Amino acid sequence: MIKEKPQICAIDLDKNIIKAIENTNLHCYSGTLGNRIKVPNSFSNQTNILDFLHFDFPPNLHEYDIIIVNLEDKEPIEYCKPNFDDFCGNERHFLLSDFPETIFDPRPFSSYYLKSQLKECLNKEILIIVFCSSDIAIDYKIRKINSYYSPMDEIKNYSLYEFLPFFHRFSNKNYLLGRKKIGKNIKPSKLDYSLIDTLSKFIDNFIYEMIFDHPKEWDQNNKQALERKSFISLLFNDQNEIVGFLDLTKNISVLGLPQLTNQEQKKNLILELLNNSLPEIFPKIFPYSTQFAWLTDGESYLLPNHAKILQKKNEIEEEYKLKLNKIEQEIEVNHNNYKFLHDLITETGENLVKSVEYFLQWLDFKNITNMDKIFTKIKEEDLQIELENGLLIIEVKGITRTSKDEQCSQIYKIKNRRNKERNKFDVYALYIVNHERFLRPDKRKTPPFSQEQIEDAKSDERGLLTTYQLFQLYFKIEEGFITKEDARKYFLDYGLIEFKPSNSHELGSAIEIHNNNTVAILNIENITINQNSSIIICNDDKWFKAKVLEIQLNGQKVDEVSNGEIGIKLDQKITKKSILWLQQ
Repeated sequence: MIKEKPQICAIDLDKNIIKAIENTNLHCYSGTLGNRIKVPNSFSNQTNILDFLHFDFPPNLHEYDIIIVNLEDKEPIEYCKPNFDDFCGNERHFLLSDFPETIFDPRPFSSYYLKSQLKECLNKEILIIVFCSSDIAIDYKIRKINSYYSPMDEIKNYSLYEFLPFFHRFSNKNYLLGRKKIGKNIKPSKLDYSLIDTLSKFIDNFIYEMIFDHPKEWDQNNKQALERKSFISLLFNDQNEIVGFLDLTKNISVLGLPQLTNQEQKKNLILELLNNSLPEIFPKIFPYSTQFAWLTDGESYLLPNHAKILQKKNEIEEEYKLKLNKIEQEIEVNHNNYKFLHDLITETGENLVKSVEYFLQWLDFKNITNMDKIFTKIKEEDLQIELENGLLIIEVKGITRTSKDEQCSQIYKIKNRRNKERNKFDVYALYIVNHERFLRPDKRKTPPFSQEQIEDAKSDERGLLTTYQLFQLYFKIEEGFITKEDARKYFLDYGLIEFKPSNSHELGSAIEIHNNNTVAILNIENITINQNSSIIICNDDKWFKAKVLEIQLNGQKVDEVSNGEIGIKLDQKITKKSILWLQQ
């Protein structure tokens, strides 16, 4: 049965939210401020005529108890030329849209009409819930045409928040290069208020575009303007600016909230407000929710065992908070322990050198010297590692693009200098770069060196390496694909350094791939593969293991094979670019 109160008018809410409200036996009218329209104003002096506003409010809006207004931008609709047929009267009004406007937004004008409707509600208690977005103010050109076809144009300016029944000081959280500036870091007020507890459940899903001032009123006793007590700040951003509030007045109250990241979260919040939080604050609006509230008020009317169950619930909540706090501490400790891995792919300068130094220590390199700490003014290599068979010198750079030739070869000059100082040719040189560091590593150029740079590095007997390779190497070692000892050896290679699995024999890439990428055709020579052999699949971004489920030679199943063109069926999918290694 549909409840008589509250009656809800939902403006521009998603249809699934409307349906969810109606499923709670509440009457909900689905209204709108109108759609934004794509206007074909493609050249100078072009003007298009639009029909007057297409807002939709219930004709008896003054009888409604709750108005929910969603100011979130929706995708604009296509322009439709107005129909001049079937019109009664001797005067007609149109809205004009002039070049360069390509999106016509009727909502501020409709907001003005909504305000006129809400004025009729001033003698009853009503709640307005606003999901706030950036404010816009628009000059509307209105053309009036009479029976003499004597056009007269009038300009009206309205803002998106025109509908608010009384003045609120608010502002957009600035615009950045013409784009909305959206904030995500929101914290709840510390007030002991049940509504704040409800909003806290959704704190990670709010996004804000607006900030609000705490309104003031004149205090006759103190002869000064003080913050109005009926205004309750609910949510703040990092700068302690108000992004959510409840303004309680004698009749009309306004609950202003930020937007949420998705419609499902918005639906859940609205249901939570209607079912739990708002009936406590507005008992007259929710008479059916509060008429038996005294049953749970205090301990006088509790049902048998209810107090014990509540106690158990409180104990579980306390235990949960303790465990959650412990997990948060573990997360922080873990982040601090492994922060050097993120620094490898984000940092530059001294911080990048330190993260590479830390990684090399983890890799069990001994006798590492940070040269930047010794030579603070003269440009030398960043790191030195004394080896049993010589000296490894390393240049580390964090750059926004890929490396120039002179950046790659700088370490070669230092290598020659070190060889002369040591009077022997036992110096290994390595250039490590965190290239295109403002991009996600998987979106960066790989490898970031030209073929000429790689060939020059081989000729000069120096190595090239990226910090993202180091980041990946950490996990390859932890997952057992390569030993630290073998990894250290590759640091002495020439040209583009590549890390390869330990204790494995390279099979190469598949000639062909079949059966949903699980069958690989290979040519092998003097390599023995049998059923249940373990194959390491090396892709650019990840290594993983696969089992050989079946082998075929010349179209026949075999248990073992050492030579020829064979087909192997694996329990994992591969790609044409995958490099296969037979684990010994």
